[in-house]
Amino acid sequence: MAKIAEATVLNRTMLFFLSVILTCIFGSGIFKTTFDSSLSALLSKSDPYLNELEEVDRTFPSNGEIRFAFIAEKNNSVFDRKILLAIADLTEKFTVIPKIQGITTILGYTSPETQRRLFSEPINDLSDSEIAEIGETARNERFLTSNLLSPDASLTFAIIDVNTREATNTERIEIADSVLELKDQLKIAHPTVNVLANSDVILEKASQQDMVDDLTKLMPLVIILCVAVICYCFKSLAIGACILIHVAFTIICTVGVLGFFNLSFNNISVIAPLVVVIISVANSVHIISIFKQGLHQNKNDTDAMIYSMQSNLRPVTLAAITTAIGFTSLSMSSSPAIQDFGRIVSVGIGFAYMLTVFMLPYMLVRISKISSVSKASGVNFLQPQLRSIIKFATQNDKAIFSLCTALAVFTFILLPLNQTDFNRLDFIASDSEIREYYDVVEERMNRGLGLSYAIETNTKDRAIDPFFLQKTDEFTNWLSEQKEIESVISIVEVIKTINRIISDNDEQKYSIPTEIQTNENYLNAYKTVEDNFIPLNRFIDEDYSAVTVVINAREMSNQQMIDLDQRITKEFSENFPSASLVHGSGVLLFARMDELVTIELLQGYSISLLLITICLTLGFKSLYFGLLSVIPNLLPATMVFGFWALLVGQLDPFVMMLFSISIGLVVDDTVHILSHYLENRRDGIAKVPAIGNSITTAGPALTITTMVLALGTTVLIFANTLYFQQSAKLLVPIVVLALVLDLFYLPSILKRFDSNFKIQKIMTS
Repeated sequence: MAKIAEATVLNRTMLFFLSVILTCIFGSGIFKTTFDSSLSALLSKSDPYLNELEEVDRTFPSNGEIRFAFIAEKNNSVFDRKILLAIADLTEKFTVIPKIQGITTILGYTSPETQRRLFSEPINDLSDSEIAEIGETARNERFLTSNLLSPDASLTFAIIDVNTREATNTERIEIADSVLELKDQLKIAHPTVNVLANSDVILEKASQQDMVDDLTKLMPLVIILCVAVICYCFKSLAIGACILIHVAFTIICTVGVLGFFNLSFNNISVIAPLVVVIISVANSVHIISIFKQGLHQNKNDTDAMIYSMQSNLRPVTLAAITTAIGFTSLSMSSSPAIQDFGRIVSVGIGFAYMLTVFMLPYMLVRISKISSVSKASGVNFLQPQLRSIIKFATQNDKAIFSLCTALAVFTFILLPLNQTDFNRLDFIASDSEIREYYDVVEERMNRGLGLSYAIETNTKDRAIDPFFLQKTDEFTNWLSEQKEIESVISIVEVIKTINRIISDNDEQKYSIPTEIQTNENYLNAYKTVEDNFIPLNRFIDEDYSAVTVVINAREMSNQQMIDLDQRITKEFSENFPSASLVHGSGVLLFARMDELVTIELLQGYSISLLLITICLTLGFKSLYFGLLSVIPNLLPATMVFGFWALLVGQLDPFVMMLFSISIGLVVDDTVHILSHYLENRRDGIAKVPAIGNSITTAGPALTITTMVLALGTTVLIFANTLYFQQSAKLLVPIVVLALVLDLFYLPSILKRFDSNFKIQKIMTS
């Protein structure tokens, strides 16, 4: 390592310009960078329900929907002339939206039971009393109040069908833009009417916009803070400029490679460049710190740089490898979003390490010749404070060891109290209109989660067999009896309703006909009069071999939804031995993702811990100290997540990534302190002086890197999304606690667990 370190300094000019050339090459890929804001990027690919969801989508193809919500004041009704005129205005202008196929509103509603239109005359031809009377009629229409109208008539939807199945990402964004523009036009034309719009394409656009905002607004702030910390700590603007160049080159290379490999930023991986910035700065600090110490020892700039590289190359290499392992472990997750995040940061760590070794020696030696960097300021940064910490830790050794050990055990016991719960709205800014839309709809419609299932018979016309329909009716009745379910609709209700209408609305004929041919005739007749409101293909496939069951459930936690699904699956298997139940709800997949992602991330964490321990064992050339390093690496995340369980208790499963990657971040402290400690011990220095030397040597850089990590991560609290905010609240205490434990607890561990080894044994290991 010493020869390699010396070579990087002696060949610094060539390596610097090689770095510039490579950065230009990799940087050209930036223009190919794309964003993927679709929620499918989050879904776990290991869930068998995902294949079932895709099967249902193929069997029962549906267009995309755009929903305009027209909202009346509380205790008022949407059957108000101003609101109705706004809806009428929408029905005239909605054709400006690309790929539209139709619109459904209360103005064009026709009762499937009575075949009577709700509004038979233009709005302006109706008196206020007539409009109020129509409102009363609408409240009694069960098909209307379960779809287009809230039970109290304070909210109504205008549903626009859009063909988004074959639309490209660009076309989807264009659709979203046209919808938002149309909504703004309605607000201008009808300023007293409260109207909101939502759809998957708008959700994707909002997610993408929030991603871009977080990246473009927070990234400069993170860089400025990190560089400011460096300038303050090293009392040098020139060093700050070096860090800025190093960070810029690292980000250019990382994002450029992302473009070359056609990897898109998604809701999770968009945070990766910010993490890379922080790690890039942390990498540089150790080289700069020891370089400054060499200058303070009156070495010339070249010798000081060689001294720094020889002291740091091994621990910096170990830290880069172990940090990369921590992030690479995210590949154990089957969620593409998590995989991409881990890959991007791992690539960024590689570039940060390469550019640290290739660029910093040239830049630091260069600026030392033209600035005041080489002037000794007398006392190294933080040395008095670190000596005070060493003295305090020595005097209170027993108390520190007992307290930290007790806290470690206590917080470890608390870990199982954490519960994961995923809400896809966590990726949307809490003050956005989309969030307002969901909140209002949930409040006014009294509508919970929508669950859908398909019953596959694999036999043509089997789904309209009277016996099968009777079993389906019994199944839907059982579903309606479940306390978590508000309503259920299936093809059975459609056939019963048609049979009653054909029989002059005889309530006794609200039943299933006894002949297959009759059922087929009914459905064929329905096709001739169906509208966009209740299309037949939502309930039954083309060859009548499969049907859907759509459930409107009450609000429930993800675990309650999983429990309900298990009961439904069990009940179905007992009553339909020759048919199969296919799960067609994306919301159920997101609920199941809690458990799947958590298990996969914990598996990845275990593997990364093992690999990091092996790397440290090889790097330290000691199995004993490799195993000993596990303790300070595990404790920061264990303590923080333990107290989180006690104080909060709920985690987004994607925040569980922090538990997995935290070891990769905090291992940096342990690597540097133990590397310098073992170096001292192998030189024949006793334990206590060796501990003191390792802390005074590595301590300044570790303190600065912790400040950089903490301040850089704190910026995420100002992100648009709850996910990033929660990440910051957990990661900041983890990195700060890691430094505290390495300065106070690690020395007490070394004093106790290094006592069985004589200096001679360590020297010859």
